[in-house]
Amino acid sequence: MYLNKIISIFSYIIIILLGSCCSIQTSKGQGLTAELFGGTSFSLPTPLRIEQPGEATIQFRARYRTRPWHGSPYYAYRLGYRNWQVELIHHKVYLQNPSPEIQHFEVSHGYNLALVSRSFPRNQKEGWFRVGVGLVVGHPEGQIRGKAINPVRSWLGGGYHISGVAWQAAIGPQLGMAKHWFIRPEIKITGAWAQMPLSGGGKAQVPNLALHTLLGIGYRGLQ
Repeated sequence: MYLNKIISIFSYIIIILLGSCCSIQTSKGQGLTAELFGGTSFSLPTPLRIEQPGEATIQFRARYRTRPWHGSPYYAYRLGYRNWQVELIHHKVYLQNPSPEIQHFEVSHGYNLALVSRSFPRNQKEGWFRVGVGLVVGHPEGQIRGKAINPVRSWLGGGYHISGVAWQAAIGPQLGMAKHWFIRPEIKITGAWAQMPLSGGGKAQVPNLALHTLLGIGYRGLQ
């Protein structure tokens, strides 16, 4: 399966700047940081609305599971400079209470949250709290009324679509581990509204509100 372009861009930035962190130093002494996280999330029940041409609208309160190690794993990565960060969370949702018309529904490759965040009070090292906003890049999969809902062509490729908007609020300390390496436990809340196209001309509105628990390893530039 093709990688969507947004995920690829984030990946290239992380790879390039992981190397750059060894030598880049800011005028105030706080270098760049790069972090990689594993973890899981817990989605609250939210309304799911599915519209298909010539069919009655399906609407109910959906319950989801994350399944962090099933298929494509749950992960996140982040690049920071002073008190600003860019981040991608590979969030996933698997519908657990489908209506009779839905044989299977998931957004697992994923319910990606591409965010720009700011940490408080000062910088990436000292700021425990961060808030951010960004976009949802979604990849819905499944079967409704006996027909597959994917793939749907998109300019991102691979069935990925810019689907909506998202926000986050997170807290987590940077705990020193070695000269430039650190670990970071983090808890965050994310909210998103997303509408994803379905094969055959339909669409699914898939809002999400979730609590995330993560543990990451990071590298910071020369101090």
